[in-house]
Amino acid sequence: MQTPALLPQPKRFQRTTGSAILDARCHVMLASADERLQSAIHRWRSNLPAPSGDTRRPVDVRITVDKSVNEKPGGYRLVVTPDAVAIVGASSAGCFYALQTLDQLRGGTGEVPCCEITDWPDFPTRGLLHDVSRGKVPTLDTLKLIVDRLASLKVNQLQLYIEHAFTFEFDPQICGADDGLTPDEVRELDEYCKERFIDLVPAVATLGHMGKILSMPKYRHLAEIECNQSWGELDWPRRARGFTLDIANPESFTLVERIWSEILDAFSGPVVNICGDEPWDLGKGKNAQRFADGIGRPYIDHILRTYDLGASRGRGVQVWSDVICKHPEQFGRLPSDLTVLHWGYDDNADYAGTAAFVKAGLDTFVCPGISGWKRILPAMTLAERNISTFAKAGRQCRAKGLINTDWGDHGHFHTLGSSWHGIALGAACAWTADHPTGSPFDETFGKSVLGLEDPSVMPLLRTAAAIGDACETWRLFWQPAAQMSESPLLAREALEGSCDAAIQASWLLRAACDAAKRGRPSGGATPAPERAQDLADLAIGYAFTSGFVGKAEFARELASGTSDRAIPCMSQLASDLWILQTHGENARFAECWMARNKASGLMDIRRALARVADDVRVAALERRS
Repeated sequence: MQTPALLPQPKRFQRTTGSAILDARCHVMLASADERLQSAIHRWRSNLPAPSGDTRRPVDVRITVDKSVNEKPGGYRLVVTPDAVAIVGASSAGCFYALQTLDQLRGGTGEVPCCEITDWPDFPTRGLLHDVSRGKVPTLDTLKLIVDRLASLKVNQLQLYIEHAFTFEFDPQICGADDGLTPDEVRELDEYCKERFIDLVPAVATLGHMGKILSMPKYRHLAEIECNQSWGELDWPRRARGFTLDIANPESFTLVERIWSEILDAFSGPVVNICGDEPWDLGKGKNAQRFADGIGRPYIDHILRTYDLGASRGRGVQVWSDVICKHPEQFGRLPSDLTVLHWGYDDNADYAGTAAFVKAGLDTFVCPGISGWKRILPAMTLAERNISTFAKAGRQCRAKGLINTDWGDHGHFHTLGSSWHGIALGAACAWTADHPTGSPFDETFGKSVLGLEDPSVMPLLRTAAAIGDACETWRLFWQPAAQMSESPLLAREALEGSCDAAIQASWLLRAACDAAKRGRPSGGATPAPERAQDLADLAIGYAFTSGFVGKAEFARELASGTSDRAIPCMSQLASDLWILQTHGENARFAECWMARNKASGLMDIRRALARVADDVRVAALERRS
């Protein structure tokens, strides 16, 4: 039999002769009292297939914890023979990861290739930050799906980024249950994560990026530069920029204490992320004179006060690097157990800067991103370079972790299904920093995550998504055509080939989605309904990408006045977008949104698409006249 695709690829893999049968009759012998591992084995056994027509006897699985097998706590050794499966983990987590590998080897069937695997992670902490504030708020079921997928990819930390999307008891007006996560949802997810060897981490903005809270009349006086509009009146760029807390006002820290008190009551994990990133207005408004000598010291003062809120409750504390790195004179004031999250998301990222934090004795994580924010589809090639380069730099500098990020700036238009390529690559590189990328990774991802049998699909997906490497497609898509035509980012070479590839990819993905709904194909470990939704998500993204390319061409025609070639295709797009409720891509987009998320943010997307339709119709009419 052919060896199934594995993510992450093991450090050492040797194929041996034969195969073993794993079905519901197999016995598991565990030499450990760890309840999490016992629970994991129970779930694993419950997913084994019923006996097939194969006359061979199913093998027994023996699982042992032995620290001597590998110096890395997540390391393990897995040996499959025709007669038995032996797992030895350096820890309970190592045994759990070996089970994930064994499940991937099984590939949805009851037959496993015989092999010997020795494996371990390059980074002790391997995580994902998922934005649940800037448009999409996932349902609890979706968050559990994310946790299960991350566990299968050997990720051990999930961060939920929260600006306001949490139902605070001290002020229910900040967020309702339909627009954010509730404490009960978080507590249930917290327990779900623990059973899968994942720490659930709150990443909460209580300095910059406080736009929703500080736009409320009762809190506007606590902003460094006060907001004069409601949240509903603010456009996406201003929402993404947010507002910065006036840290010199004692009332401001009272608000911070209230926020963190309720967050810490809901999240029980060992770590919190106090963020502290991008305080754009700090020292530029009310405190311009007070902070005339620089913001380094007052910024660190605020970070230390917020750090104490977590540390006093026994939590490890993380903070983003972007302000700290500009003030190395303040490094000595930072607690030795503070973890610095060093981030950057494009080719200009300061990869080498990781070394400065490590040299200062600070635990340091590298933090790339999937480059999905402000795009219709994530920029696969840009994200690949960013993730791979940061992973290698982090390993070289002996960083302690890699946290991949999936932000949702400007309404979080890109779908969860479209995020999985970047998420899976981040998990793979967090396990093995020099993990294969490009076509080899695409092929493995297509088979193991999406269950794609057609090898032509993944190259099409990458070709069509390449437009995102050149520009922020969603941001330009909802801009007026006249403004879009002036963008220097719309290089013609970036558009060539993208439209045809996107259209073809969309149709192939729809066909694969229909097959998955019928329970086919058999490849891939993801259950058919979840795989079908991923494919539906992707099909939507590629359909809108073809529309973006059409609008970009239309914007060019509008600016040059040389041809009406793009008008017919844009008129059709306008019609599809105009019929918001029952027809066109937007109706299917809404279905995909509601399949995995609460309604919060969807109306903003619908309004944007209606504006696109109006813009194209009016411009086309003006052009014809």
